[in-house]
Amino acid sequence: MQTERSSFRFGEFELIPDRQALLHRGEPISLGGRAFDILTLLVRRAGEIVSKAELFAHVWPGYLVHEHNLKVNVGNLRRVLAACDPATDYVATIAGRGYKFVAALDSAKEIHLAPSAGPDGPRLSPPPSAPHLYGREDAIHQIAERMRQNGYVTIVGPGGAGKTSIAVTAAQHCRTAGQPVAFVDLSTLNSAQFVIPAMAAALGISLGIDDPIAGVIALLRAERPILIIDNCEHVIATTAALLERISHAVPDAQIIATSREPLRTRHEQVLHLAKLGFPEPGTATSFEEALQYPAVRLFLAKAGRAEDADLDPAYVQAVAAICARLDGLALAIELAAGTAGGFDADALTDLFRDGFGAMHRGPRDAPLRHQTLEAALDWSYRLLPEHEAVLLELLSVFAGRFSAEDAESIYAAGGIDSMAGRDGLGQLVAKSLVSADVIAGTLRYRLVESTWIYASQRLLGSHHIDVAKRLFAARVLARMQRAEREWSYQSSREWLGRYGEQMDDLRAAIRWAFGPGGDARIGIDLVAAALPLWQELSAFQEMLAAIEQALVSGGDGDLSLRSRARMLMAQAWAMTLASQVHPRTGEVWRESIRCADAARDSDLALQAVCGEAVYLAYSGRPMKALRSMLDFAKSADVDWTKAPGGMRFLAHDEIYIGRLASADSRLQFLQQAWGEAGDEQGLSRFQVDLPVAIDLSSSLLAWLQGRSAASAELADRAVARASSLDHMISLGNAICLAGLPTAFLDGQLARAEDLQRRLAEVARRESVGIYEGTARFFAGAIAAARGHGDGLETMANSIDALWASGWRLRTSLYRSLLAEAWLRAGDCERAARALRPVLEWRDVRQERWSHPELWRVAALIAAQSGKRDVAGRYFRQGFSRSASMGTAAFTRRIEASIAESGIRPD
Repeated sequence: MQTERSSFRFGEFELIPDRQALLHRGEPISLGGRAFDILTLLVRRAGEIVSKAELFAHVWPGYLVHEHNLKVNVGNLRRVLAACDPATDYVATIAGRGYKFVAALDSAKEIHLAPSAGPDGPRLSPPPSAPHLYGREDAIHQIAERMRQNGYVTIVGPGGAGKTSIAVTAAQHCRTAGQPVAFVDLSTLNSAQFVIPAMAAALGISLGIDDPIAGVIALLRAERPILIIDNCEHVIATTAALLERISHAVPDAQIIATSREPLRTRHEQVLHLAKLGFPEPGTATSFEEALQYPAVRLFLAKAGRAEDADLDPAYVQAVAAICARLDGLALAIELAAGTAGGFDADALTDLFRDGFGAMHRGPRDAPLRHQTLEAALDWSYRLLPEHEAVLLELLSVFAGRFSAEDAESIYAAGGIDSMAGRDGLGQLVAKSLVSADVIAGTLRYRLVESTWIYASQRLLGSHHIDVAKRLFAARVLARMQRAEREWSYQSSREWLGRYGEQMDDLRAAIRWAFGPGGDARIGIDLVAAALPLWQELSAFQEMLAAIEQALVSGGDGDLSLRSRARMLMAQAWAMTLASQVHPRTGEVWRESIRCADAARDSDLALQAVCGEAVYLAYSGRPMKALRSMLDFAKSADVDWTKAPGGMRFLAHDEIYIGRLASADSRLQFLQQAWGEAGDEQGLSRFQVDLPVAIDLSSSLLAWLQGRSAASAELADRAVARASSLDHMISLGNAICLAGLPTAFLDGQLARAEDLQRRLAEVARRESVGIYEGTARFFAGAIAAARGHGDGLETMANSIDALWASGWRLRTSLYRSLLAEAWLRAGDCERAARALRPVLEWRDVRQERWSHPELWRVAALIAAQSGKRDVAGRYFRQGFSRSASMGTAAFTRRIEASIAESGIRPD
């Protein structure tokens, strides 16, 4: 348990880190986010020298930031402190070393904080910081009371009322020690179909092909976070249905939603957010009474007049009148206060006499995502020079973050030259209509939800919308094509860090391209270029829908043979890696090969042939897979040493058909040439990181050869690398195909149990059928090995599920393990029934690697049934098969069974 101060007092200041608040004499002081972070670190280490490096790591984690930024923010911090207390120095510069907080700290309350979740815990999106609220104590109390009941709470109110800030503050008020808070931001979504991906992403749930909401429900049950779902109104039907399902499944889940209207579901508890209190117009209100109203206090705080001891009563009355005219809406009050902070009573009255057109300077550190008042945005828009107004409209084509170069790509749609465009972008940032953040050392821009909606509406009615949409789609296409080129040599982590955030723009561009007035040619190219992004994110369902749309649209010759081959190959991979192998998977693989051949693209054809081989092998036809690869290699004169990904799978397939010597030769070559490839190597284009793939195949081979220690070392290395890359398909393969089965077969139940849990988590995130089925099988096998009878049924059910889903490779081995488990449980009849289906399966002869084990278990069943001569014959056949392949591990298992049964081979 860690102990930390809840607040720090120095002079007449109070710093409250959890509330992101700095108070002077009890009233909030406006301080930028970076300056606040700097102050917090310095105060927590008061009296110590805090180096510049430590400040950079704390304030700009993971970013490359110029030292000038630190100096500017420290300077701003000093100016704010000096404005309130000019006689005291609080922050001292230690030349060449850093900074030190030199004021004395008073005693402060302490709270106990539970340790944060470890690296294996859920990766939840945290909520934004909330500003100090005025007059919202009753709302916070009501939310807290309703969260103690079943059902979720919806905060309902107009745009600009402060719903998000109240939701975040209420969650922080209600949370217990160590309880996480997750934040789902729906503000960037422009279609209801993306609500589930947004919710899943915020909770670290897979975007795979199956139902991620089931994962959300499981996480809410297990981790018990407080869940905030923000800005539901534009996707209300979908959000309502999802929340109803979640609340039905987890009645006591703590969920807060915000919306402009109720979701109208059975489990909803609605809190209609009242406007901030203000004096009624026309009523006699004294100076002291006016100061009690939250709207008036908010205006004074945002105008920097909250601490004025000699406020003119006429000024306060003018403020009260303005708050009444603005109907107590927090956003409009903040905008008005930012504009009129320095005016006296008469000037304040005159400023807004004819309306609020002069209201333009909102608070610089306000979260613009909450600025959803069309009127307020319209006031700001009308103040813009022509080129800035047009630019704001044009920037609404970007659904997510964009760079200065992205913005420049659409200037031409509005007839804006580069110099005017760059100046306009800077002015829009300064006027808080565009937000700017440094991400990974790069300045990125973004229109927040309310501004985006407003600007989109303006663009919709403009004459330059068609050109703007076309230029935007062309820009997104250029990004995706660059991403596609870099995918071949960048690591998965590095590549996704750069391009993972492009999904919103990609969706918007594809929607335009295939919509009325769009350009299907651009849409087809977008889908083709975006295939790696969907595959890296395991967003197979979305990818399949986009591919289908592109293939239909490309029927008139817009789709080249090469593009068609690539799309078909991606479609086939998605079908192969589904929870259930799609019945058309083989057909799609063959069509992709035909298109690649017709396009005379030998590299693409090789990828398709190897992909089809994966499908054939794991559907139980490894010999057919091997013949397909070798026939293609012969016809295309393939040099496997120059196609390491294909060569690795060729070796892996050879293991299954019993050609261990050939597989060993190939894997030794691959280990020397590629086994130590660095993180920069990236994927092999066969879905699995190449060094991971080499190690997992080598691990399986080493185990079969009787080298258990080497096998475990190789498997651990594959798992560790896949984990470090955070590439789930690589990790799933490493555990599923090597680490877990070999650990169990060696009797290392604790190690097997750990790997089984990790595989189950990968299955939850990725929805790949073979991972889920294998994780369930070994959960049952481990339970059965520990004497738990229900493990046997789990084993049997998982085998049936794998078979029915099309994942048939290895089920012969699993059936032999199940049959032997039944024998140990004393049920010879059930053991025979478990083994019989695989012995009768026509294609079992293709999977020769498992034959010695099948004969061994069949011999044990025969011996248990009193057929000793049959058992001896089966033992001999197992010996013969094992010796011919060189599977020393299976030979040892046969020898142990002979010794246990006392039956000698005849």
